[in-house]
Amino acid sequence: MKQSLPFLLMVFLLMGCSKNDSVDPITERSSILVSNFGKWRLTVLKSGTTNLVLTATQYLYTKRYTPDHKFSDTDGLVGTWSMPTANQLIEVFTNFSSGISVTQEYTILGITPTQLNLSYTVNGTEITAIYTASM
Repeated sequence: MKQSLPFLLMVFLLMGCSKNDSVDPITERSSILVSNFGKWRLTVLKSGTTNLVLTATQYLYTKRYTPDHKFSDTDGLVGTWSMPTANQLIEVFTNFSSGISVTQEYTILGITPTQLNLSYTVNGTEITAIYTASM
């Protein structure tokens, strides 16, 4: 028993010192979304599996997300964002012409500090928008 006491003591010491550093996925993805000043530039747009050629305006299109859950884009839209799940991004803004509140829901296909991949459906067609972090 005396010989196993140091081993048991070491096991208990290591178990007591271990930390659970796992971060909630929503918190982690929200943090990435607003990092790099929260500015994302559209770099790829797909309709289904077909890459679309970006227009000059689309090529310059950016979105900005802030830690206080506000967003804006270069089309002049301003609103709020939320992330109810780690794979869902929701934007709420007011439509210019009608004044009606619009909710746009995206599926987050992937997010890293340098790339944001979103998808949404328009008239039954899946659209994928890939953004690159921009300063």
